[in-house]
Amino acid sequence: MRETTLRQVLAVLFFLSTPGLSPAQSPFDGPAVPDSSRHFGLMFDIQCAPHFSSLSSYADGGYTVSLGFGLNFSPLFQMAIHVYTGRESIPPGSVKPLDGWLPVGGASLEGTVFLTSVSIVRPYGTLGYGLYTLAGGKGYNGGGPHFEAGVAWELARYFSIRAGAQYTIIRFHDPTGEAYQAAGFEPFTAHLLGGGIRFAFYPSVLP
Repeated sequence: MRETTLRQVLAVLFFLSTPGLSPAQSPFDGPAVPDSSRHFGLMFDIQCAPHFSSLSSYADGGYTVSLGFGLNFSPLFQMAIHVYTGRESIPPGSVKPLDGWLPVGGASLEGTVFLTSVSIVRPYGTLGYGLYTLAGGKGYNGGGPHFEAGVAWELARYFSIRAGAQYTIIRFHDPTGEAYQAAGFEPFTAHLLGGGIRFAFYPSVLP
């Protein structure tokens, strides 16, 4: 009789200590998958992306750091504007009139598609187009497409980390300086191959 009563008490205590479990969920099922099923709302991110450049036979080309802001339209699609800063290596003799380590500035519009809606790890692909300037008032203006593919780790509904491989094509079509500073300028194309890590935030400020 005492054993039966003890078993009943333990069963009641166990039931009360697990109020969050649904009838179909066992306490031994492991942790729940983070909720990444985000619908319409704001998003912000910061990314650091080192790259190699074809201008020096894919030697060290520099890096970019970007701040992004945009909209998450559904669990599978989002668009954002990214503002870039960083530096780019132009080897001597490859283009005219400037070479060396040049400051980078620019912005791009990018769309990202996720292959799954609810998962801890979500593969994604990104396509965008950006406008860039090298070396401020004495450099080059250009633009071109941007491609990225990788995976996102959903750490929480409001935060994720992405890591991906990137490929950017930039056609520099005119110099930024005065005519006398651009003597001998010829348009050129830079192919940038690299990778990036991005920290994305999804604040819950929209209905």
